[in-house]
Amino acid sequence: MKMTIFSKLLLTILTTAFVVILFMMLFMNWSFRTGFADYQDRNDLERANRLVERLEELWEEQGNWDSLRMDRRNWSLLLAEIGEGRFARRAERLNEEHRGRGRQDNNQPPPPNQSLAGRLRLLANNGDLIMGFPALRPEDKVTDLAIRVEQQTVGWLQVIQRPVINDQVAETFRKQQAHNAYLIALFAVGLSVLMALLAARQFVRPVKRLMQGAKTLSEGHYSMQIPVSSSDELGDLAQRFNQLAESLQRHQEQRAQWIADISHELRTPLAVLRSEIEAIQDGIRSPTPERIRSLHAEVLSLGKLVDDLHQLSMSDAGDLETSELEIIDINEVMQDVLQTSGTRLASKGLKLESQLQVQPLFIQADYKSLRQVFGNLLENSYRYTDAPGHVVVASQQKGNKVVVIVQDSSPGVPDTALPRLFDRLFRVDKSRSRALGGSGLGLSICKNIVEGLGGQIDAQHSPLGGLAVYVEFPLVDVKA
Repeated sequence: MKMTIFSKLLLTILTTAFVVILFMMLFMNWSFRTGFADYQDRNDLERANRLVERLEELWEEQGNWDSLRMDRRNWSLLLAEIGEGRFARRAERLNEEHRGRGRQDNNQPPPPNQSLAGRLRLLANNGDLIMGFPALRPEDKVTDLAIRVEQQTVGWLQVIQRPVINDQVAETFRKQQAHNAYLIALFAVGLSVLMALLAARQFVRPVKRLMQGAKTLSEGHYSMQIPVSSSDELGDLAQRFNQLAESLQRHQEQRAQWIADISHELRTPLAVLRSEIEAIQDGIRSPTPERIRSLHAEVLSLGKLVDDLHQLSMSDAGDLETSELEIIDINEVMQDVLQTSGTRLASKGLKLESQLQVQPLFIQADYKSLRQVFGNLLENSYRYTDAPGHVVVASQQKGNKVVVIVQDSSPGVPDTALPRLFDRLFRVDKSRSRALGGSGLGLSICKNIVEGLGGQIDAQHSPLGGLAVYVEFPLVDVKA
């Protein structure tokens, strides 16, 4: 049978409570018995010491124990002075009965529930028994009290320690206390059951909400939010769950928008191709070289969009084709990119200026990926910078970082568009971008590549009036 968390938690709490209560009951019973016995022993010794004082006075008056040997009533009178007079006659009778059994039965234990009078033995200095119980058992514990007169020991008073509970009154009191303790234990058990139920339900309730929320998420309902009713670990878990749901909801919306944008981007060149081809088929237009070139340009635009989408999906999955990472001087890579792009930029009337640092700046990357990143950035400047314009590429070291800046002249980017420049298929001016052949994926690809190499990329306003893109990589110390 499968046990639920509620059952396990309830069973754990109840078991712990029962064990603690049982231990407390056993400890209280033992403590009462031993504590009560200690109290009785101290009370017995206190009265026995008073009897020792009277025996010392008797010896000073008579110089012997003959009065006690000859008349046992004198012993009873002494016991009466310590509150044992009513037990003295009974104790003496029991002692006489024990003597009558014969010497062979000397080890017979004393009668149970015996008073202090029945557990006293008066011995002479030489050890002879004068009064009291005739024999001791091996297990009897005895306290010897010396009777001293003028610094000399004239006798001994032995006190036999009583059992833990040895009279009816004490036994009745013990039973009453035990009964009360059992009632308290029963109440504690009932209270423990009630508190365990409440605690288990309080603990399991948010867990059940999380289970229901997880089930709802698995069904695709990402708008699910769990109420946070505590500030403990379960409350933190509920907050993390809500954040996860929000993230999934956001990604679902982005995915839907992503699909819609891709469909739109593919539909436009396909619609142009379809209309142009159908016009040629219907004889409305002639297949002139100009129209063939236009159709070819649309096909190239569509092919580039598909290639960019493929490359972006590979970078998302971490499968982007890269060479083995090596230590590269980023200035050398930038020189190659500038030589390749310089002619193209100049053909549009854009002046390319290099402000690369003379000192080598080494990073760990692969050549092909770096060329693609900075080639895309310069291509972005080529497409969206008005002629005549200015493009500046600079490199510098900032602490343990290498920063490459690619900035261009007007037109600039609105403040609201800066945070979204690296979003997929985002364009500041969609109609203008499409006319210039931009797919809206170049900066997204750059971001994936840079972050995959352990760097960061950011876009800001350029002092030249256009856009400035900052690419940052960790600096590698080749001396090490």
